[in-house]
Order: sequence, then structure tokens, then C-alpha cells
Amino acid sequence: MFTLALATTLAAGAGAQLPSETALELSAARFYRAASGQTVIDAFCRVPFTLLDPVSRGASGTAFYRVAIAVRDSAGLELVAQSWVQSVPVRMLTAAHGSAVEHFSFAARAGRYTMDVAVTDSASGRVTRQSATVSAYAQAPAVSDLLLANAMRKAGGAADTVPRAGEIRKGVVFLEAAGRPVLTPQQSRLGYYVELYPAAAETVAVGLKVLKADGSPLVTVPVQQVPFPAGGGANNGVVDLAGLPPGDYKLEVTERGRGGSEVRSAPFGMAGFETEAALAAVAPGPRDVFDARSESGLDTLYAPLVYLMAESEQGLYPTLTLDGKRNFLRQFWAKRDPTPGTPRNEAQEDFYTRIAEANRRYREGGATQIPGWRTDRGRVFVKYGPPDEVLSRPQAGSTNPYEVWKYTRGRALKYVFLDQTQFGNYALIWTDDRREPSRPNWQELLGPEGVLDVERF
Repeated sequence: MFTLALATTLAAGAGAQLPSETALELSAARFYRAASGQTVIDAFCRVPFTLLDPVSRGASGTAFYRVAIAVRDSAGLELVAQSWVQSVPVRMLTAAHGSAVEHFSFAARAGRYTMDVAVTDSASGRVTRQSATVSAYAQAPAVSDLLLANAMRKAGGAADTVPRAGEIRKGVVFLEAAGRPVLTPQQSRLGYYVELYPAAAETVAVGLKVLKADGSPLVTVPVQQVPFPAGGGANNGVVDLAGLPPGDYKLEVTERGRGGSEVRSAPFGMAGFETEAALAAVAPGPRDVFDARSESGLDTLYAPLVYLMAESEQGLYPTLTLDGKRNFLRQFWAKRDPTPGTPRNEAQEDFYTRIAEANRRYREGGATQIPGWRTDRGRVFVKYGPPDEVLSRPQAGSTNPYEVWKYTRGRALKYVFLDQTQFGNYALIWTDDRREPSRPNWQELLGPEGVLDVERF
């Protein structure tokens, strides 16, 4: 999951501790699951943009990096190993104290674990590493760790089960959690989430405080009485901190029940108006065709690009996140834009128009429906456009149905397609185009009459 963050561009003298520009920041929050006796650990790694170099420049340029994580127990046994590729628009790299936040989670039994994160910049090959240790609960704690978020929302219904970009799900709520959230004057609402694990049902007094860097209270929220069932439940909410001066703070949550008081706290920051200006300066431009697409829709737009891709562009897209896929497609077409700087990309428009037309004309049936662009005729149509002349023989006597396409604009090329199944599935069997394959026995497949027909055409 990818959360883009501009971490504290604060006024001088505001007393805020700016995040490191050369090191990864790694933090975690723990939640107990009694049914399995395991601890669920949500980990967050902040990646400063200063660690990245652009792979391509310009308005649609992009930087890429690979994240690799490993989790090992106290004996050194590797329990978790994952990696993924992320992308960042070049315009974001110039934001002061800009960063990306990567999230991963795992479940573990009681013990001590080491989390290792390595971030590799694709352009330079530079590798940055960070490690942290975390302990899984040996038994149910009274209260979990406190998880803070830049935003939080409740699920919209039974069908709302999939987190949006930048969200993680906890029960019936979705949080834009970032390890150490940073608020701004215009986005000043802080979400919080904490779990309680009482053995018996009880009502707990819950109090909230915002503490300054020196630990003194600055904001106190009135205590609320919250009922919890036996076994536990979640306490979550949103605190509006509009008007809070720029600086570093902690949110402190106090839970008072029959077993006594438990206190949990977590850090967050408040940025100044300078950060608002930085956000506006690098805000995305107008929405494009890729913004409105789901991941499956993006995959549909990507698949036909196999006809156009250079070798260096192959294999990267499937490894990317949703935002990374959008950026890949933007960059791919920006490099092929015949009129850069204008709202239209004629090459992109023409290509997808051909795809739609190929799907309309050349879709093939059978046991599985094959979209037109994936057929032999569709491929040639997409790559070279409509033929200048077509010889169609749907009823070819002793020969199976066939078509011959001729191109005369700038080059003299022929393509012969044969329907061996007689169900409308035409396969390319011969061409004088060296970029396309021919079958060695095409004359035998076509028959003497068909071969003569091709030679005369």
C-alpha cells in the first residue's frame, strides 16, 4: 500500500523535528488475536524522496524503487519475505521533505522479531536499509498499541470491503495510516484506533489528550464512557485539531476500567502553511483516462502495448501497485506523444481507436472468446492500420476460407490469413513482412488454387 506524504515543511522556530532526508524510518503497531494466540503487526516505512533519482524526466517523468522486506525470529529464521516495485511522479521529488510510506503486516506468535527493509532506487541502483525489532505478545494485553491516521472512514456497507489506495482496514473502519501522520491546516483531522481486550464485558472510561513535545498537555478531550463486550473490541474516532500550531506532538489515550488504567500514545506532526503551498505546487494535474480506471481496467489498457513496447519496458508493469501502473501508462504514452505540451496525445488516441475497431471486426469465437486485438488479423490491423486492399474468399471451393491483405502505402506487403476451423478463426500463414512469422507449409495449407490467387493479387 502506498501513501504519499509531504512530511513537515515547517516554519523556522516552530520547534518541530524534521524527518531524516537520508534514512528510512521504520515503526510498528501491534494487535492481539485471541483465537490464534498471535499478534498482528502493522509496520510502516517512510521512504524520503531524496533517496530517489528519476528514471525519466519531464512533466510525466517517473522514479521507481523496489522495497524488499524480511522478518526473522530470534533464532534468525526468516518468517516473511516480500518485495514490490513502487513509482513516484518526478514532480513529487522536488517537494521539501517529501516522502512515501510503505505498509506491510504479518502475524507472529510470542517472541522477538527483527524487521529488515531495503529500498533500491531503480535509476542509480543505490540501496538504503533499515532494521527494527518488535515483540509479539505472550498473552492478551489489556490494550493494543495506538494507531494514528491522516484520515479515517467507516465502511459504507456490506459491499465496501476493499481498502482504497493508501488505506488499511481494521474491523469496520479504513485508515490512512502512515506510522507518524503529519496534519496540515487544511487537513487537520487526526484519526485514531486502539483495541481493548477485557476478559468480561465492561464499560471503560476513555480519555484523549494532545501532548506537546515536552510532554505537557495542550488539548484535552472530555472523557467518554465506552462499553466493550467480553473478549474486547475497538475504540476509534477522529479529533479535529484545526488551529494547532506547527510542531511535534503525541496523542495520548487513557483507558480506565475495572483492572485499572492503561495509557497508550503515538506521535504525529502538524505542518504549517508552507506545506500547504508545497502540496499545491506538486498537486496532480487534470484527471486523465488512467485516473478513472480500476486496476482491471488499467490491465486492459496495458495488455495490447505488447505490440509497441521496447525490450526495456517489458516485465515492469505487472510488478507495480495501482498508482504505479497508472504512472507507467502515463509515461509510456508521454514518450510517444507526437505533440508534447498539448492536451491531446494523438498516438495514444489512434492506438486505442484501432484496438476498439479490431475488437469489433475480428473477435473470434470457439471454446473461449478471443478479443479482436489478440487475433492475427487484429494484431496486423493494430500495428499497421487497415489494409489498402483485401481479397476475401469466404467460399473458396476445395480450399478453406482465406483472406489476403495488401498494403501499398510506403511499402508493398501481403498477409495471408487462413480459416482452418471454418468457424471464422483466421490464422496468419504467410507474409513477406520479415517482422511477422510465416508457416513453412503455407502453400500446402492453402492449396494450389489459393497460392495462385495470392500470387495474382
